[in-house]
Amino acid sequence: MKKLLCVAAIGLILATSDSTAKDSRELNHTFTINGASQLEIDFPVGSLEVQNYAGSEVVVTVRIEPKNDTGWFGSEMDLSDIKLSHSQSTGSLSLKLDNDDIQQNWLVKMPNTMAIDVELGVGDIEINDTSNSVDIELGVGAVRIDSALDDYKRIELETGVGDTKIRGMLNEAKQSRKIVSSHSQYSGNGQFEIDVEVGVGDIKVSN
Repeated sequence: MKKLLCVAAIGLILATSDSTAKDSRELNHTFTINGASQLEIDFPVGSLEVQNYAGSEVVVTVRIEPKNDTGWFGSEMDLSDIKLSHSQSTGSLSLKLDNDDIQQNWLVKMPNTMAIDVELGVGDIEINDTSNSVDIELGVGAVRIDSALDDYKRIELETGVGDTKIRGMLNEAKQSRKIVSSHSQYSGNGQFEIDVEVGVGDIKVSN
């Protein structure tokens, strides 16, 4: 009986520590763009989902949690000290959360009058209903862009290891492959441009 109680106690401790290790926090911000024409986002590890809409505010929710546990008793990181850095100029709104020790899951609702520029180290990026220019640099992960437009001035997709695809545009896209790399490009009469570069991972742009 004592052995069973001991095992049960250890199991309870491990379950409690696992729950503690997964503690998370949400950062919520709303920005009025004040004429800014570009949104810039920069963070090291996590995911980003972008929704475009006909509005005048950028609404940001970032869910953060410790990336690694420090042991049986969970992470010792104090998430309450972490803040989203932001700055705004006439031309752009810049958002940055530079912390390698946390997993970041971003949900961004942005005006469709703004272009977007993203730098991410490791993770996945999904951009929905975009109707403006997109510039993305991603180290490792996947990028999926669903466009509300069927024509662009230029689309350039390049991955060192992975696959690239352009689908549903007015003109036919071109693709070239080497052993593990892929490059897709498109030229048209549209107003905007999409430029995506990924070190390892897949890229897809579709209408």
